[in-house]
Amino acid sequence: MSTLVLQRTISRMIVNFVAVSAVAITLTACGGGGHHDDAPPVDPIPPANDYSFVPTPIVTGPIASESFASETKNYTFFATDIALPTRGYVEEEFFFEGKANAYDVPNSMGSSTLPSTFPINVITPDVPYKTRMVVRRPTDPMKFNGTVVIEWANVTDGFDGEYFWVQAKDYLIREGYAYIVVSAQRNGITNATANLGGLIGFSPTRYGSLDVTNGQSGDSLSYDIFSQTAKAARSVPKVLGGLPVKLVMGIGMSQSAGRLGNYINFVHQRTPIYDSILLQVTGPAVRDDLIPVMKVLSESEARSANSLNNIQDDTPLRHTWFVAGASHGDVIQRMGRTSVRLRDYGLAGTPDDSCSTNPSILTRPRTPYRHVLNAAVSHLQKQMTTGAVPPSAPRFQTTGSGDTLAVARDSNNNALGAIRLAHMEVPTAVADQRECGNPGSWVPFDDAKLNTLYTSHADYVSKVTAAVNASIDAGFVLPVDGQETIAEAEASIYGLGLQCGLYCLNASHFKVDFSSTGLLREHTVYYNVLNGEDLIQAVDRAHWNTAKGYSTTGSTAKNYFNTAISELQFYSSLVSTARAEGRLTETAANLLVKEANAIIKGLEAL
Repeated sequence: MSTLVLQRTISRMIVNFVAVSAVAITLTACGGGGHHDDAPPVDPIPPANDYSFVPTPIVTGPIASESFASETKNYTFFATDIALPTRGYVEEEFFFEGKANAYDVPNSMGSSTLPSTFPINVITPDVPYKTRMVVRRPTDPMKFNGTVVIEWANVTDGFDGEYFWVQAKDYLIREGYAYIVVSAQRNGITNATANLGGLIGFSPTRYGSLDVTNGQSGDSLSYDIFSQTAKAARSVPKVLGGLPVKLVMGIGMSQSAGRLGNYINFVHQRTPIYDSILLQVTGPAVRDDLIPVMKVLSESEARSANSLNNIQDDTPLRHTWFVAGASHGDVIQRMGRTSVRLRDYGLAGTPDDSCSTNPSILTRPRTPYRHVLNAAVSHLQKQMTTGAVPPSAPRFQTTGSGDTLAVARDSNNNALGAIRLAHMEVPTAVADQRECGNPGSWVPFDDAKLNTLYTSHADYVSKVTAAVNASIDAGFVLPVDGQETIAEAEASIYGLGLQCGLYCLNASHFKVDFSSTGLLREHTVYYNVLNGEDLIQAVDRAHWNTAKGYSTTGSTAKNYFNTAISELQFYSSLVSTARAEGRLTETAANLLVKEANAIIKGLEAL
């Protein structure tokens, strides 16, 4: 038995011991082994591995959906824009209901200070609720790896955001995980903001019966709802199509990670149904005596002296990783929601990006935070199954002290220390998370600096390859993800002495009427189209010809731009073919063609 398995067993024995003690006290008060008329009979303590201490909710579904043209929008909100069937996966939505306790859990935790004890009391017991979950799972039991990850939907934007899914979907699918996102909080259900309502505002026909508060203040029922989601995954066969669940991992991003911090500290000791927890881009202080916990943070979470002064130490069951050059809300977070927002909320609910501190600064870093997130999930999976402890990551290098403590920066103004991926070790831009709020900033180097840094294309690719391999060796990037970065470098124009103008750069705010060949390539890669190499190659050819057009003048430039336009038109035809064959969803195909047409329009005007 591994140390971790032993620790989990002891933890559950403690829970049972507490419950047994409570039973013994009750029986003693009732006169020895007798049964008092006013005291209800007490059920026997269940075995430690059947999770009977968590109620099993009533699950309805899968809930049928109409088409996206439905007048009442009677379909799954934010239904995935990924062509899951081509990867052997299916998406299904379920409603579930039961009774949840309202606890006296604090509203939030600081970044380092834990209470000396972890008291928790039930304020109101057995409050009825009804909510929903969306499940994405393998259709072939042989592909399932036995682990289901459950994401606590982020509701900061007034809707259910699946921000872990959009970052980690490729890893989850290729490794055979099942995925669930649960609507645990009221703002994702009842928010009534114009053009951006919650589930009930989106489709009262479909979601009008959902209620996760039932008169209780705040989101006090959310913790038991999260526990009962795991119980449904473990105990209600139809939720996962009969797949046998061995392990359950809980995940939350930003405000949801803050809620999960409370869950770990106060609730999970009562209902230990999760085997590990991952906190994404929020680092509350959490205990390390129950289950493995990992915090995967961006540079945004190191913006203040307070956060840098209050980082919890790593222990065998708790690790904190920071990713230099990454932001709280990077380009993948926005990219992963754009097409479904346009489909479900329209243009009015899909505003352009902008920098909150300086409109001239470009937002959304390209540093692949998702690669580190994938590696963290992989390490948690190993720790749950073998007890292997994840590696510790370097902390940021700092300057100053106390209230003036800040992240130290290199000569390019990029952060020093932490996990520095190839995008920081072999930089092409400044990623400064002190600008633009949570989206962060991404400002490309000028051509002169790029030509000085990289004397040839082979030089640039070689340096990127070395940096990727170092990250793989350190355990912070998985080999498959590292290859994606190397392929990106090989397709780039760095080291060729070419210029990359507006319709070429992979750097811009998101705008519904704009794109560039760099942005289009990244968006095409995001969809991971089955047998989609021809799509990537067409974008790469358009990208190179666009750069050559910017690097010359007169009729020669125009010829290059026209060639790029032809490649983009060919790309659009490939998108249409992939859509017809089911390798792209209609939602994704519509957006990619829209982007290609926006670039064509821009190039025609040059």
